[in-house]
Amino acid sequence: MDLRQACRAAGIGVVSVSTHSGPERVHRAVPTLTTRLVVSLGAPIEVRYDGRTTHDHAVLTGLMRPGVPTSATVLRPQQPTVYVELTAPALQRLTGMPPSELDAGGVSAEAVLPWLESLRQELANRPAHRREAVLRARLLERLSANRSRGSEDAFRTLALIDAHNGTMSADELARAAHLSPRRLRDVMGQALGVTPKFASRVARLGAAVNRAGAGAASWADVATASGYHDQSHLVRDFRDLMDTTPTAWLDEEGRNLQGWRRPQP
Repeated sequence: MDLRQACRAAGIGVVSVSTHSGPERVHRAVPTLTTRLVVSLGAPIEVRYDGRTTHDHAVLTGLMRPGVPTSATVLRPQQPTVYVELTAPALQRLTGMPPSELDAGGVSAEAVLPWLESLRQELANRPAHRREAVLRARLLERLSANRSRGSEDAFRTLALIDAHNGTMSADELARAAHLSPRRLRDVMGQALGVTPKFASRVARLGAAVNRAGAGAASWADVATASGYHDQSHLVRDFRDLMDTTPTAWLDEEGRNLQGWRRPQP
């Protein structure tokens, strides 16, 4: 099993190492059922969430919560950053904390991962092309050493919701878990801090945003392909979960729905 396969098996998803090359701008996090570790190898990261602003060199975020839109990060020129997606079970093994204790605004990662500062320094001292492999290897070592477990029913249901992009009904999810819908709500709420219904909304909008990011003919097509009743339903979820509109989001990202991107100044 190669390094990437081992990472996927351990719950490590996308890992990216990049430096923002454009002008300073705000980037909204895409709704997702994974958690995130973001580490700056330069200046502290500015994160805006639920009316507060934080500045940390490393941020560990959890799952979204009802009533609070996704977080926004300020991208600054020439700021080298590493980004890791973690499944909820991987987050629990890495921190020893149930995901219900961490929201999408996140915390200073060093507060719950005391070894992270030494890893940040190690990454800063490595050539840029080696950082991703080093980061993957170090995270695998930590995940292998920690055995904290959570609710398997909650984790399996969350993975099922994610795999189906939020299109399964509450009854279908409950049957798959061999639990009553009410019991499944309680189990997920305690373990993850979210209900099946809310997690499905997050997954559905995340799928819609990713479809739009890949290019589409119209927002109506995106809505239909993502399981929304109509385009207005999609717009409501954009407002509720991202505090913006589809058109405004495209403008922030410097592109249009058909895939054209605004040239860098």
